[in-house]
Amino acid sequence: MHDDRSLVEGRLKRVLDERIRPAVYPESVPLDIAVWTAPGEPVPVEEGLAGPTEPIAVGDRWGAPWGTSWFRVSGTVPERWAGRTVEALLDLGFDENMPGFQCEGLVYRPDGSPVKGLNPRNQWVRIGAPVAGGEEVLLHIEAASNPVILDYHPFLPTTLGDKETAGTEPQYTLARMDLAVFDETVWQLVQDLEVLGELMAELPVDG
Repeated sequence: MHDDRSLVEGRLKRVLDERIRPAVYPESVPLDIAVWTAPGEPVPVEEGLAGPTEPIAVGDRWGAPWGTSWFRVSGTVPERWAGRTVEALLDLGFDENMPGFQCEGLVYRPDGSPVKGLNPRNQWVRIGAPVAGGEEVLLHIEAASNPVILDYHPFLPTTLGDKETAGTEPQYTLARMDLAVFDETVWQLVQDLEVLGELMAELPVDG
């Protein structure tokens, strides 16, 4: 009997990466972004929300080692999205190959109340389910630019472990700041295929 296991696994990974996962968010619009870099140690929330911001864009570098930056993201939910579930996708420049040990963020409402954290495996904030269309969105993100010290070859000598030697070179690149339609049906399909793929990898070939 032919063993097509590796072929099937490769096809499953490819269709998930190229077709199905991107369809979880079938429509998106960019958010407006501004940033204030806090001097020294982290500041109280009230000070972070009121900090003097300047424009920044996806693709720009940000965050000296061990620094704190306050992002202000704003936008309007398109009227045509009325009745659908909408989320903000806030990718600070995460490396999804690592679950942590890098930059991280905490999202706040304009009144200073916290919403949720941001990390490599959790980059979304629910805006409405469903939305009415036309809602104004304003969120603040307290972002810590923790440098990657362990990296893929851990425990090598580095100057990044101490603020006195880490320098001021920006560590991260803003990757995505969008409002997007969330398709829960497609998301559920992703979960099913991931579980089935993982189960297939554990079962014996002749099982």
